[in-house]
Amino acid sequence: MQRFKTPEQRTKRRDPASFSIGLSRKGGDSICCKALNLSIAGMLLDYDGTELTIGSQIDVFACISEWKVEIAATVIHSNSNCTGIMFREPQPDLYRAIAGSIPHACLPINSRAPLSIRTGAR
Repeated sequence: MQRFKTPEQRTKRRDPASFSIGLSRKGGDSICCKALNLSIAGMLLDYDGTELTIGSQIDVFACISEWKVEIAATVIHSNSNCTGIMFREPQPDLYRAIAGSIPHACLPINSRAPLSIRTGAR
């Protein structure tokens, strides 16, 4: 069984977020929920985890502006308030699309400069 990282073991920066996404597991209905924070490795969702268990394989659907994305992920945390998911592969494009609208998110990602840097943001 795969060992999941605890919050103290996370190495990727997390930024606050507030956007709607859809979740789906094989053979299950789509669930609409809200992202609370985001990193290139995963996100925390405002969802109580009903019907999901730690280790569940899910697909995440996001539509940002006109860009639509489907991301494979795994549930790594779940309680009555929120659910944490880890993407199976890092998602720097999703992170940049969301974090670009957050003024303090113009900082480097893993020592790399973001694709677009907003000038004048403080």
